[in-house]
Amino acid sequence: MRAWRTAAKEIETMPQWSVWQLHQQLERDSDLMVLDVRQKPEWNSGHIKEAKHITGAELPKRWQEVPQQKPVAVVCGSGYRSSVSASLLKSRGYRQIVNVLGGMSAWKNAGFETVNGAS
Repeated sequence: MRAWRTAAKEIETMPQWSVWQLHQQLERDSDLMVLDVRQKPEWNSGHIKEAKHITGAELPKRWQEVPQQKPVAVVCGSGYRSSVSASLLKSRGYRQIVNVLGGMSAWKNAGFETVNGAS
């Protein structure tokens, strides 16, 4: 990043939400979509109800399954893979994208509801 900045390259930012913010937004915004980019065993062990599951590895081929007209919160296990996936969507023209910090680990530690198995 330092070399990028010192070369005067353009830098974009992306909103970052805590799991607390995500939980509040899910209660308020029925249009908000949660995109879970974890692997299938992780998904099956517990995910946010109504979330859409597309692994980070599949997303480059399946990104068009994510609606552009809705706000999208991207979640993974800890926040790293979701950041990469959210950046991919942003590069495809998505503007209402947020990354969820702490991912499903933080979601579960906060005691928020999860559902198990296939969606």
